[in-house]
Amino acid sequence: MPVLDSGLLVVLGCPRCKGPLVVHGERALEKLRCERCRCAWPVEDGVPQLLPELGRWWDSPID
Repeated sequence: MPVLDSGLLVVLGCPRCKGPLVVHGERALEKLRCERCRCAWPVEDGVPQLLPELGRWWDSPID
């Protein structure tokens, strides 16, 4: 399974607040998280899924 390219993180920003994103988890469970607004997005096959409807708050029961 592809791993998220670290060079991609340099240009990506949080779709909600434009804050920096950090990788959380490993491989199949990888997510991008924004520490500023506490939202997370899934990464599928090395591709960040940054659609607004896929974002989940960290405190959300569906994590």
